[in-house]
Amino acid sequence: MISAGNDIVALNAIDRQRTVQPRFYSKILSLSEKELYSRTLFSKMPFEHFVWLLWSIKESVYKYCRRIEPDLIFSPTRIVVRELDEPPGIRGVGEVAFYKGLVHSAGGIFYSRTKVHADHISTVVSPDKDFDGVWSGSASIDRTDRAGQSASVRALVLDKLSFLLPSHGDELRIEKNLRDCPVVYQGKKELGIPVSLAHHGHFIAYSFRLEHETSCDPSEAVHGVRASGSSPDSA
Repeated sequence: MISAGNDIVALNAIDRQRTVQPRFYSKILSLSEKELYSRTLFSKMPFEHFVWLLWSIKESVYKYCRRIEPDLIFSPTRIVVRELDEPPGIRGVGEVAFYKGLVHSAGGIFYSRTKVHADHISTVVSPDKDFDGVWSGSASIDRTDRAGQSASVRALVLDKLSFLLPSHGDELRIEKNLRDCPVVYQGKKELGIPVSLAHHGHFIAYSFRLEHETSCDPSEAVHGVRASGSSPDSA
């Protein structure tokens, strides 16, 4: 079964003092992941940002796997980031940084792509190293209430899907299936497009996977390296 997984973290909504306490971050980071922070790559990154960067990766993997295993329980330390590197030749705009990760979990091996902004972190994962067929996006919104966040992220992904699948027009909608996972419908028909939705604070994000070709340039699809667009919340 194909799936999708993503996450977003609003950095101005985290509790910095709580995050840097061992009692808190030890529930998220494994011992090997703590060693990652000592690398030169992260010398200028605040530790609390590193913790939430890894959270976003782990939450994304969990969302991907939970669609396949509905009874799966989220255990961050059992999802281990083995590698986390800045891709050579990839440069962000302004204060944006890009990271590629290799993740091991009970559900298999995953690859992550993360964008770290000054005010938020967004991640998407895939078991495919090249992220073939994976699309993602993110945006900032004015509302921070759950209903507003949920409606906004659905509108964002439907706007992208309507562009990629113009023949489906206004008939597209997103609902949760019996496994409580968001899926795309055209009328009464489920289209088999797995969607992952995330929101936190003033930020929303999505990822989905299309198995068939579209008229769009695939080089624009992948989040974090080729193009941009749970956190503590999920849509």
